[in-house]
Amino acid sequence: MNEQRATERAEGIVHQAVDGMSPSPTLQRTGLNPVGACLADEHGAGERRQVTLSYQLTGVPGTEAKQLVRQARDAWVRRGYTFQSSDADWSDPFPAVNMRTVPDDFWMTALTGVVDKAKGEGRAAITVTSPCFDAASPGA
Repeated sequence: MNEQRATERAEGIVHQAVDGMSPSPTLQRTGLNPVGACLADEHGAGERRQVTLSYQLTGVPGTEAKQLVRQARDAWVRRGYTFQSSDADWSDPFPAVNMRTVPDDFWMTALTGVVDKAKGEGRAAITVTSPCFDAASPGA
């Protein structure tokens, strides 16, 4: 794997979750640099990298954030991806889901952040992180 392939795969996983959502959100990229040091390595080694893509799902009512997280989870479950921890507590007004792809081991999170707790409004977000790859891989 290299940076280009990791980025393409991460984008694909985001779109697997978002493309069929109703209401349809707009993806707003967050974060400054999607490619960074491998979090599993010792700091400063610099030999391996990983891609992390994060998006806020905007353009939908804040009361729909929980439903968007559920729809992301359902889309990933249909593709056979597995939970990193138990399924979200759907009685919580602001749930989070942590999953990973099989067999290539991309990790993803769909979650809600609180916008207005009293009104039950949140904003959904999706993050996908690639496995680590050699920084010197061709195409990196």
